[in-house]
Amino acid sequence: MAQFYLLSVLSNMVAGLTLAGDYLGEKIPFLASFKNLRANRPATVTIAIVTAIIGLIKLIVLSPGETVPVVGDLLPALTGIGLGGILLVEAFRQKVESQGESLKKISTAVLTYRVPVGIAGVVIAVVHFLFPGVVIL
Repeated sequence: MAQFYLLSVLSNMVAGLTLAGDYLGEKIPFLASFKNLRANRPATVTIAIVTAIIGLIKLIVLSPGETVPVVGDLLPALTGIGLGGILLVEAFRQKVESQGESLKKISTAVLTYRVPVGIAGVVIAVVHFLFPGVVIL
């Protein structure tokens, strides 16, 4: 379905920009609003859940013109699931830090790479938009 294709591209783009908002906001001023979006916990949770669900749906539903069942949109689907998971960890980091030291280590390990993962999510979304028929993209 074409709707899930567009939703996949948009959700990966928004989730990636939300994760990399600090870095990209310094380089490109109009992207600084995504830094503020990450500070808004309900918005971050919503973006994370929507992105992860769309990633899961993309593993099942084929895009228009796809001939290979699961592998057709594998990279955007896995990216959506990963970005959604990292955004959820980011959103609940304050609660995790108060729970214990072992959970704090896990959240620190995951969030260390949030900017490169966010930029990779944006790149994958743009490439997926530009080349919709490529297998694995």
